[in-house]
Amino acid sequence: MASRALPTDSEARIPGPPEVSVRACPIAASLGTLGRKWTLTILRDIAFFPNASFSLILRNNPGLRQRTLSLRLKQLSTEELIEKGDGAPKGRPRPYRLTDKGLQLWPILTSLMQFGMQNYPERVFADGVARNVEDVYPADTALLLGRFDLRTPNRARRVSR
Repeated sequence: MASRALPTDSEARIPGPPEVSVRACPIAASLGTLGRKWTLTILRDIAFFPNASFSLILRNNPGLRQRTLSLRLKQLSTEELIEKGDGAPKGRPRPYRLTDKGLQLWPILTSLMQFGMQNYPERVFADGVARNVEDVYPADTALLLGRFDLRTPNRARRVSR
């Protein structure tokens, strides 16, 4: 049996062709929803603020218009990424939350956070020092990485709200 040569550094970084027939690019399919303007920051607010209301999302995103926010929330709801939460006090709007499908977005949001913390620390942190997600959210790393957290056998799946 001939032995295979070990891949070079550049070869090791290329995954190769898919082993299953792919009809369309999965990244393009994801960006069809997630790539719309304001979508990721809206999802960030819903993911990180347990009582994310329409007004909180609007306040956290200067320049976001009410009409655009309404459209994005409707689209995210139609895509089953978010839903209205339960148990708001009488007369208060029910907050938005991620659905089970929406919880799969945690690693995407975390990757974007990590990229920003490492490559734009002067914009992200008051002291301008680059950090890792694990440094900023040490208790929530398993949640943020979802199924990609290789450190724990019981990976976080659901956020209790």
